[in-house]
Formats: sequence, C-alpha cells, structure tokens
Amino acid sequence: MRADTALDALVSGLQGHLVADVDWQALIALANHTLLTPALFSSLAQSGQIERLPGDVRDYLAFIDDCNRNRNLSLRAQLIETVAAFNSRGIVPILLKGAVPLFVSPPGRLPSRMTSDLDIAVEAGEEAAAKACLEELGYREVPDVRGMARPQDAGILELRRYRPDGFGCPQPVQRDGLRVKIPSLEARAMHWIMHDLLKEGDYWRGRIDLRHLHDLAQLAESEQLDWATLRTAMPNKTTRNALDTQLLTLHHFFGTKIPADAVGRPMPRLQHWRRIYTVRHPVSGAPLRLAGNLAWGLSRLTRSLELARRNPIELVRRAGLILSNKGLRSKI
Repeated sequence: MRADTALDALVSGLQGHLVADVDWQALIALANHTLLTPALFSSLAQSGQIERLPGDVRDYLAFIDDCNRNRNLSLRAQLIETVAAFNSRGIVPILLKGAVPLFVSPPGRLPSRMTSDLDIAVEAGEEAAAKACLEELGYREVPDVRGMARPQDAGILELRRYRPDGFGCPQPVQRDGLRVKIPSLEARAMHWIMHDLLKEGDYWRGRIDLRHLHDLAQLAESEQLDWATLRTAMPNKTTRNALDTQLLTLHHFFGTKIPADAVGRPMPRLQHWRRIYTVRHPVSGAPLRLAGNLAWGLSRLTRSLELARRNPIELVRRAGLILSNKGLRSKI
C-alpha cells in the first residue's frame, strides 16, 4: 500500500469507515507514527465496524487502546492531584490542550486521545507559588525539556504563564469540588494551529500534525467553533495565511466546514497544495521539503545564532534533524 493510500485509509477509519483492500500493516504503522491508534480503534468501535477487522488487527488495536486508557487514567489522577494542590493555595489553573478533555470527561468515558504531557497555565503573579507547590509534590525540572516530572508519573507537567489571547477570559469550570478555567473553543483551536504551524514551523516546512488536525476536526464537529472570529483575531498576514492553510487541510481530510474567505486566497492555497503534494509524493516532493526546511531555518536565524554561541554542537544536531526530515515525532 502506498503512503497516500494508507493515509486515506487512516483518515476514513478515524471517521468510522473502512475502505476496501486495506494493507493493515501500513495503516497501523502510520496510525502508530501519528499517535492515532487509540482514536482509530474508538472510531471503528463506535461506528460498529470493529468486528469487520481481521482478528489479529482487532486484538492489536484493542491492546493499544487499553494501554492508552490506563495511561490516561494515570494522567487524570496526576492532573486532579495537581489541581487540588493548586486550589488549596488559592490558585485556579487554566487547562490547555489535552488536559481539558482529561478533566471534563465523565469517569467512565475517558478520551481516546493519546496525550503526551499535561499543559497547565497560571496567572503571571501565581507562577512562583505554583512552582513551589509542584516541588512540594515531588516534581523536579527535566533537563533540556520544558517541564517538570516525577518518576512515578505517566507524563511531564508543563507549567506556563497564561497569556491573554483576545478571546476573552477562560471560563471557570468546577467538577468534584475542583476549580479550573478552560479557554474558549477559538482560543484552544488557535493554540493548536499557531503551535504547529508557526512555533514548530509546519507552515514553512510543509508538515502536517495529523493528530492535532483530528483534534480540530473533533472540536469543530462537537461544538460550535466560530472560524470567522478566529480568522479576524489573527494579528498579521503570516498568521492569517497559516490559519487558512490549516483550514484548507482540515477540510481536505475531514470535510470540516470552513469560511468561504479561507478558500480563495492564493498563498494559503499554494501552501496547502505543497503540504498535500509532499505527503502523497514524498520522492518528487523532496525538493519542496528541502526548500521548506531551509526557509524554516532562516526564519529562526536569530535564535540559531544565540544557540551557536551557547552550544554549537546542539545547533549542528538540530540543523541535521531539520534538513534530513528527522525528529518529526507524529508529523507527516
């Protein structure tokens, strides 16, 4: 099965549909790489298609889903402990990314999403107290990684300062006596899009984080996400182009309804075409990938010069990873 055929089969599976003549080995390899194996199992189970799978495939997907469920149970216990400790000091944390569904989901309906770590924000004046609280719980800074961890936990906890995003204040949510704040749908969507396309350079490199794209599709499907408001909030032309590129890709794979204004502009359409072409034609698309990697490297030149002064060996290592398309984690 070609890479693009495996991709189409995976996307169909994430929507609860099976395609004919599936190369399950190729599909599962892609699902594992994109961290979507539990989501694939969950979608096929909910649509009633799971019994149509070969027995060994069904057993493997069920095994991974069960392992992920146990890990999510551990992550939720870790999150609840942290929120309780913060609340005891008068701190109401803002939950970000995968921490939101872990907290709000009913106990018997944990999300199937694979969550790598816990992202929590606090107000600027609460950072020191929040960090001290985590240290009392046994958390320690992880060298060369942004976050704190304990040996017994399933994931790293990343504590950050909350920065207003223009979508209003996060809304308070209370569950089982614990108090948190949750950003609006638009703020959560913007966080994923700007993190992937700008912070991690997917807009320049032509990469797609399929797991986050699936997150956005589910967010748009389950609740009334106002894409038009999100587009208006973009601060400049580059961020608007990045958002529209992601919207076009979202519509391409998952059929998500997007504003008509996001479809017609030339630059987002070109960027979207480049992403899809290099995913479906990795050999002939290699020059486009290289050009994108070089553009991403140039955009980070200032930071690279600073790293060159501090650790030139690390700079060379990172440059090698970028140019060789390594270190992409779950991206395609």
